[in-house]
Amino acid sequence: MVKVIRVVGAVIEHQGRILACRRHPDKAQGGKWEFPGGKVEPGETPQQALSRELSEELDIHDAKVRDLVTRATTQSGDIRLDLACYHVEVTILPSSSTDHDSMKWCTREQLSTLNWARADLPTVEKLTTCAATHEIHTDRSKDAHR
Repeated sequence: MVKVIRVVGAVIEHQGRILACRRHPDKAQGGKWEFPGGKVEPGETPQQALSRELSEELDIHDAKVRDLVTRATTQSGDIRLDLACYHVEVTILPSSSTDHDSMKWCTREQLSTLNWARADLPTVEKLTTCAATHEIHTDRSKDAHR
């Protein structure tokens, strides 16, 4: 029987860079990069779970959970992860993490160079595709003004 685990992730962007976090080597998917977040507990909304997880992992207490970026399901053996990633605004940037051994601020283009956990790949793809679309649109706008 397949067990479904609902999880949430935060896309935190600051000055054109997005926060990526690398899981501790001793954890499941150790060494893989992910968006910070975690499991949705019974009775929580995804937004409440994300706020709680950011407080626990990154010591962020002012998170404003905004729009849904992606929601995708990935399966590994008998476990199906249902991951919803949201844009999140913070006023104080995190400096350390309890669940990660490294944190990195990446441009959208740099995201695809990291070794991501499989569940996070749909969000990475959407963010990097949006970056490419934005660049094409920006280049065309410049051409139109010449």
